[in-house]
Amino acid sequence: MKSKSVTQITGIPGQLVGAVPVRTSGTGTLKIVGDTLQGNFNSFFDLEIKEIVILIQNVKAVEIGEGCTWWLLVLGIFTLWFFFIGIIFIVLAFVVKQRYIAIYTSSNNLILFCTKNDKLNHFRNEIIEACRPKPPYIPRPSQSPPAPHSLAKVIDT
Repeated sequence: MKSKSVTQITGIPGQLVGAVPVRTSGTGTLKIVGDTLQGNFNSFFDLEIKEIVILIQNVKAVEIGEGCTWWLLVLGIFTLWFFFIGIIFIVLAFVVKQRYIAIYTSSNNLILFCTKNDKLNHFRNEIIEACRPKPPYIPRPSQSPPAPHSLAKVIDT
């Protein structure tokens, strides 16, 4: 039984800071359309709108990851001096995990944070399937089979 096809996912966009993916504000959508991967990203209050179209063959790697919530960790460090309230935020930073998909090409890195794990896995599988080279279609020449020898003798006589 084939799994359900997922060709579009939505979530919160992100960017790489060093080697760590970090959430940014706004909304993002990644979808597979034919042989392209299209990304639409809107920042907070639509101050910045990006539309990216990448040929699916240019995808170098697809990563699905899960990591700590960095903004909670930073908030915990800054509030540690205030009756040790920061300890709660630091613990939450490691308990509350965020899942993301990162798609790497030679020129762009597309990162989208999502909450639905099964959609991420199905979308990754669709990208990998679309990246695989398709065998070229070679039409076979249509030839009629030769007439049997017994019929050929009957027709001649």
